[in-house]
Amino acid sequence: MKLISVELENFRPYEGKQRIDFASNSERNVTVIYGTNGGGKTTLLNAFTWGLYGYLSDDVENKDQLINSTVWHSSNEGAQVHASVAIEFEHEGSVYTAKRTVEATKKGPIQPPPHRPQLTLLKRADSGSTEPVHNASGNIRRMLPERLIRFFFVNGERIEGLVKQEAYEQIQDAIKTLLGLEVVERAVVHLPKVEQRLRKLLKADGEIQDKISQITREVDEIDREIEEKKELKDGLYREIQLIGDEVKALNLRLTQLSGAKELQQQRYRLEHRQSVVKETLVAEESARAENLAKHGYLSFISGLPDKIADICEHLRQRGELPAPLKATFIEDLIGEGTCICGTHLPEGSSERARLEEWRSRAGLAEVEAAWNSLKGAIETVADQREQFLGTLTRSDDKIAKLEEESRQLIASLSQVSSDLRGLPTEDVAETEARREELIRVQNDKNRALGDISGRLEVLAASKIEKGELIKKLGIKDESSQRTLRRMDAVQEAKMALGDMLALLSNGVRNRLDGRIRELFNRVSLKNDLPELTPGFQLELWTHINGQRVPATKSTGENMLLSLAFVGALAAEAKIAGSGGAFFEGVGGDFPVVMDAVFGNLDEDYRRAVANFLPELTPQVIVLTSKAQAGSVVEQELRARIGKQYVISMHTTKAEVGGATEEIILNGNSYPYQVIGSDTNGAKLMEVKD
Repeated sequence: MKLISVELENFRPYEGKQRIDFASNSERNVTVIYGTNGGGKTTLLNAFTWGLYGYLSDDVENKDQLINSTVWHSSNEGAQVHASVAIEFEHEGSVYTAKRTVEATKKGPIQPPPHRPQLTLLKRADSGSTEPVHNASGNIRRMLPERLIRFFFVNGERIEGLVKQEAYEQIQDAIKTLLGLEVVERAVVHLPKVEQRLRKLLKADGEIQDKISQITREVDEIDREIEEKKELKDGLYREIQLIGDEVKALNLRLTQLSGAKELQQQRYRLEHRQSVVKETLVAEESARAENLAKHGYLSFISGLPDKIADICEHLRQRGELPAPLKATFIEDLIGEGTCICGTHLPEGSSERARLEEWRSRAGLAEVEAAWNSLKGAIETVADQREQFLGTLTRSDDKIAKLEEESRQLIASLSQVSSDLRGLPTEDVAETEARREELIRVQNDKNRALGDISGRLEVLAASKIEKGELIKKLGIKDESSQRTLRRMDAVQEAKMALGDMLALLSNGVRNRLDGRIRELFNRVSLKNDLPELTPGFQLELWTHINGQRVPATKSTGENMLLSLAFVGALAAEAKIAGSGGAFFEGVGGDFPVVMDAVFGNLDEDYRRAVANFLPELTPQVIVLTSKAQAGSVVEQELRARIGKQYVISMHTTKAEVGGATEEIILNGNSYPYQVIGSDTNGAKLMEVKD
């Protein structure tokens, strides 16, 4: 999608028709729109989301007041007054115009809630004529799904929310949308309902039908409890994440308080080491359990191999093992009645009797093979047992050392907390007390989460068991047999789709993680390492004394980290649009429209962000105030700017202290804040080259 223009008509502070044409040249792909705080920048950002999707962001006040107040007050009573936003854009080689219009009938000075907005979507033909596109809303959401707009139409003051833990769902949703996995996601949710309906179709006679009905009721109850527990689990998980965010904020606060910084840095190192120890301990215990499962029997046969060897040796000395002659060879001699030396073997002869005696001592092929195998095995059993016991001893020693280190780390962390509480600064003690309380609550919720997860495993196993019971009932009805086969197919499909969803989502997460790292490192002023974790959370790490610990993120780092994610997501969208998605996902080039992207950044970070923005996507639109941008931004972006506009704020107020009345761009002066105007509102002016 490439934005061509936006036209506002009587939309909030914008009186009459006002239009912006956006830069689209690949070398000059940036459009900069300057406006003072409260002058109409956020309204312009919201014009895109309202025009395309019909909603305004949460920070917009008086959301029903869509029609320009000056136009409203100057209209006659009973008149139909309207406002509209028209967005012209190109998508997959075609040009579209989406226009959303709202009307209200004037009845008094207060603007009532407007009538339901009307959306039209026109497609321009090669001849220049336009034709309406049916299902305008559905087609717009297909071109740029609502799940993605939060990443491409961004309020810079809120983009830092991407680094918070609760943003993981937004990031997961974006990945699924890009891959076209929403249909798979819906299938995974709906397939259990299909299975439930199929189960009710099972028919049989007499007692079997009664048992089917009973089991069906029990499975329905299991399904109900599973859904209930999943909702509780999701709620607990979100609460734990929010607590985690608050703990991180308190950790950051401690690094900024006098006397607490070194102790908090020490805690970071201890917590990192504790995490490593925990992971190593889990891996070591898992390896020990696997070793016991495979070779544990060796512990119980200490004397058995020697006994077997003694018995075999006794049989060998008696000539019974290995068998000196094969049974088939002797059978052939008796059958022919002649020995290999030529002696005749008539019935009743002593020679024949002697050969028949050897036949009873001859070995079968299976016995021979078993003897050879047993002989080879018992010769190595002692070595295998010694090796197994040695490995087990080494595992026990490692586990004991890790457990001891874990106990020492817990004690050290407790001491750090005690030292922090003992500092004379009241702020430190209060912050640490609050942190400890949150950790206790978080631990309680983690235990509750573990209980719910355990219960869900029990319920899942019980549901499988009930399904097996139905199969064992001996249902004869042919239709019900087909239903059982369909139920099996549904189960297999659910498992396969669930695995596919996780596999593909994780693949994209890994690619995004690599791109985020690359983009962030290009512009960051530090050597911190970003990460999109397996939990789909944006983290930033630093190294202290060779150990990785959470980085203390400033506003600048948070902004760069969030922008790096947007850039990585845009790159992934381009791959999806070129056929790189497993399913038919949403892809292509998308614009980025950002309000207040420079925020309160210092000069170095303004320069870094200004250099970074043109690389995010093929089209970048920046809404900024003169104070936020400063001369640094203009200088850094100058070579990439294709279009510039000024939002001139008009106010009827006669005196405003410290107002900036003009802005100089490209050597020309433009009204920035017009004091004592005859109207209130905003006017767009294009900056001359």
